[in-house]
Amino acid sequence: MNSQSARSLSSRQVTLIIVGFTIGAGILTLPSAAAELMGASGWVWVLATGLLFTGAAWVAVKFAQQAPGETLVEYSQKLLGKPLGILYSLFFAAYFFSFLPVETRVLQELVNISLLPTAPTWFVSGSFIFVMAYGASRDIKQLAQVNELLIEIALLTGVFVVILAWQHFEPKNLMPFLAQDQLHLGNLKVGIGTAFAYAGFQSINLILPYIKQPQEAAKATLKALLTVVGVYTFFTISVIGVFGYKETMAIAWSGLELAKSVNLEAIILERLDLILLIAWLSAIYTTGLLTYYMAALTLSKIWRLPSHAPIVWAMAPLIYYLSTLLKNYFTWNEWSFYISLLTLAISFVFTPLLYLLSLLKKRGERSG
Repeated sequence: MNSQSARSLSSRQVTLIIVGFTIGAGILTLPSAAAELMGASGWVWVLATGLLFTGAAWVAVKFAQQAPGETLVEYSQKLLGKPLGILYSLFFAAYFFSFLPVETRVLQELVNISLLPTAPTWFVSGSFIFVMAYGASRDIKQLAQVNELLIEIALLTGVFVVILAWQHFEPKNLMPFLAQDQLHLGNLKVGIGTAFAYAGFQSINLILPYIKQPQEAAKATLKALLTVVGVYTFFTISVIGVFGYKETMAIAWSGLELAKSVNLEAIILERLDLILLIAWLSAIYTTGLLTYYMAALTLSKIWRLPSHAPIVWAMAPLIYYLSTLLKNYFTWNEWSFYISLLTLAISFVFTPLLYLLSLLKKRGERSG
């Protein structure tokens, strides 16, 4: 094993990697989508889908543990044969890469709206991509340490601001519970789109060989997903409880509006929306950093390169170009919808099938 593949990640770091990957731009639109689907009971949708994805995460980690010393790239070739295995690995790399233009575009929009309204978009996007590329070109141990710091700051700050917003919380806004006239579960596009917020646990299929104690991967992964589900559910309850479901449906940046609703006399905390924004930028950065690394690592494994760093830098111009195509909220929302479709396919079709195939193959080897 070279230094890149040495087992250096603790279980705690694995949990935070999955949390850092998962909680990003998706949380921004989750409350409004949930309210559109189930009205005042939108939090039920968030909780139910979260638990469903937690089950999918358990399957993913069990599949990864079939070959604890190999990434998906190596193991898929043994299961499917080299051509199909490489094809699936390329699909996996494209899946991770697809997050990057969206995360870049959302961050640029947030910065231009709230922090630097006069800054050129090329400067904001270019700077973000450069910082992501620099971080993603490092090894997994360094990434884990950076993520560990940033995602904890983001979570603690975000939860703190949301708790302060409860001064305007109205329990009646969460009623009536599961009202028939508020349920619009037939809106498949909105329902599918919420899957974007739960993408992240698929990374376990690449990082398992780097974990000090692979047998603890299932516990670390489930802990990460339950943390994400808890944060999402609490956030959705808070947004709907403060604004009501009708107003929530109309709010694009519900978290920022939630922070603006807080009234504090302390001057240092007067602009809570900026404090929350900085926390969110950290969360978006960790998502971008980790997806960037996973995409480059997958391609370097396919092409058997000694380092993934050249691929990281080669991707940067393409990420920038694709981010410029996402002109507004509607275009990047459309892009994230297609990512949601890929997330559902990987989580509930491809990974379970590969896990089943691996079990059948091992059973055949034992009986043979």
